[in-house]
Amino acid sequence: MVKKYWLILTLVLGLSLTVGTQATAIGTTVNQLDGKQAVTLVEDAFEVQRSLSEKPREKADIEAMLSDYFTDEQVKGFMEENLYQEGDGYSAFGSDFASYYIPFFTFDKETKAAFDDGHWYIWEVRSGDEEGPVSTVKGEEVVKLSFTDGKWKVSAISYELPSGIKGS
Repeated sequence: MVKKYWLILTLVLGLSLTVGTQATAIGTTVNQLDGKQAVTLVEDAFEVQRSLSEKPREKADIEAMLSDYFTDEQVKGFMEENLYQEGDGYSAFGSDFASYYIPFFTFDKETKAAFDDGHWYIWEVRSGDEEGPVSTVKGEEVVKLSFTDGKWKVSAISYELPSGIKGS
């Protein structure tokens, strides 16, 4: 009978430790993202922006779509700079250098990702060529991801990598 109690006690303790460890692991990884996931998030954000030119939508719908991938500041700037009334709704028409748009990344081996100072940076180096339908600026095109409102979101789009990444 004593062996039975020891066995049950051991199982209960083992199960408790396992559940506790899993809860801790979940709590510490909620805000973690790897480089591949960061690139995918940027690609998904790009697709949402691209889809805004497909058909007119209500402003509230556009804001909701963008808010899943962009910080409030980025959503507000994008909507102010890029939305145009079309019939009963609004559309966004992209261009090579439209403000607040994710750059036309290839999303392949040329797309780089690095974590620095609590943020993810996704970028591609551009040669400045003007081939095909898309022209680019020479240098890096960079998308910064920040953890805000419990999610990773696009918080900035720029043409310069932080110095901590440039040196690596």
